[in-house]
Amino acid sequence: MPISNTKKSSNTVRSMIKEQYKDIANSASALKKLPTTPAEGWIRSIRKALDMSGAQLASKLNLSRNRISVLERREVDGDITIKQLTEIAHQLGCDLTYALVPKKDINQALEERAEQLAKMRLATNSQNMLLESQSLTPQKKAFLIEELKKEFLQAGGRALWKTNKGETEA
Repeated sequence: MPISNTKKSSNTVRSMIKEQYKDIANSASALKKLPTTPAEGWIRSIRKALDMSGAQLASKLNLSRNRISVLERREVDGDITIKQLTEIAHQLGCDLTYALVPKKDINQALEERAEQLAKMRLATNSQNMLLESQSLTPQKKAFLIEELKKEFLQAGGRALWKTNKGETEA
């Protein structure tokens, strides 16, 4: 098989895999409508809803009542492990749902990042052009930003997420 066909095939597979990951990430947006975490945490709320004492939950988990209190506080503080939550959820007859939910569509996030990098690169190049007494019209700037965005999106991965000196987080 010629090398160029192998490379095209590899790029196609890689692109398909990236699209599958985008679909997975975007599917989590349905979880945005889930209820917010209760002020006293899920462990205590579910335990109380089941009319189960802390001592009874402790017995199911082979822990002390004090340890259950500690775990309930740690959940509220955000200092409990997923493993601990999974074990407790199981004993409470619950499933643990864990997800990172993107704040916006993944493609939109990629577009915004590419535009941010394009504007940074154009600003650097514009300074050099200004020193050489050249300037860009707004139309040329917009055109160049779009072209640079396409380049960054095409390059993807490391080129898109590489941090540069002086870059601030969005």
